[in-house]
Amino acid sequence: MNAKNRGFTLIELMIVVAIIGILASLAISAYQTYTVRAQISEGISMASGAKVPIADAYTTNGTAPVDRPAAGMSPDPADTRGNYVSAIDISNGRVDITYGVNAHPDIAGDTLSLTPYESASGTISWRCGGAPAPAGNLITGGDDHLAPTVETRYLPAICRQ
Repeated sequence: MNAKNRGFTLIELMIVVAIIGILASLAISAYQTYTVRAQISEGISMASGAKVPIADAYTTNGTAPVDRPAAGMSPDPADTRGNYVSAIDISNGRVDITYGVNAHPDIAGDTLSLTPYESASGTISWRCGGAPAPAGNLITGGDDHLAPTVETRYLPAICRQ
């Protein structure tokens, strides 16, 4: 028998293109979420530079620094900035991270706060974003933690509720 070689029909090709399109849209969405999370992580990493003088000031003086100069940093929050972070400020021992114009539009202008707590053993732990307060006392005296303006889906696991 003479078998005739046939190509794909137009419908079969359209189905393949549609499947590839769906997979590509899912991959793009996942990649965007990944890049925003990486930008959030930059802010948390940069904030670690402000956490050290806060902990030192608290262990030395028994009080949290009220602002950047009290923590031994320059007075301008914009002096601490990165590719995606426009400023890191200190307010009554709390570290406030503000994301700048180079950040993804979903987080540009948003803030994320890290608040220090002292445990019963005297160690300092940090509350990040919408996470519950750790065991211990807030070292600033009151409840000065700010809820994040960053969407929860972009926050790392340690900063979620």
